[in-house]
Amino acid sequence: MNLEELRDQWVAQNDKLEKSLRLNAGLWRESGAHKARGALSGLSRAIWIELIINLVAMVLLGSFIADHIRETRFLVPAIALDLFALGLMITVAQQLAALGQVDFTAPILESQKRLEALRIQRIRGTKWILLLAPLLWTPLFIVALKGFFGVDAYAVFSSAWLVINLLFGLGLIPLMLWASKKFAGRFEHSPFVRRLLDDIAGRNLTAARACLDRLADFGDETDEP
Repeated sequence: MNLEELRDQWVAQNDKLEKSLRLNAGLWRESGAHKARGALSGLSRAIWIELIINLVAMVLLGSFIADHIRETRFLVPAIALDLFALGLMITVAQQLAALGQVDFTAPILESQKRLEALRIQRIRGTKWILLLAPLLWTPLFIVALKGFFGVDAYAVFSSAWLVINLLFGLGLIPLMLWASKKFAGRFEHSPFVRRLLDDIAGRNLTAARACLDRLADFGDETDEP
């Protein structure tokens, strides 16, 4: 065998090796993408459940508003709750739209960015729910007592007690905002806080991001000369 024949064989073997590596990389990417899709399907179901719950809440509140349209003391808290439920529905719908834009056939970096944007969106939504919860519990208390038990909270509890609770919830909002800004930087690198944020965003979303991270690492390795 002369030098030229040896060189030709070497080139042929090298081409086969490159094709094998590309095939394995493609299979690995498809496997990782399949796992990520499976993880996000669970998140999609959870978001749809949230959407349905908010829709049911809006229907019930709409019925309550229609029944008490001339009673301002019940109408105002019900409208406040209905507007909050509408805001939640819009947020959840935006999350579903963002989830539908995740394309695992696109470059991995693009998919990572979209998942991270969705994660931030869910965390922000949860943050505002927690911030507004102290303010909304008094209207919820009034509407729930009247809607489910036929009890007039204004007659059972003093107006002063209801107003104090409402003002207390209102005062908690700036306090919680201040605390979040004051202490956020101290805990942003904490593994516990990171896990907490991942749990708020959804474990399925975390699993999908982990799959893409592994794919990205594999891609970096295969791109090395």
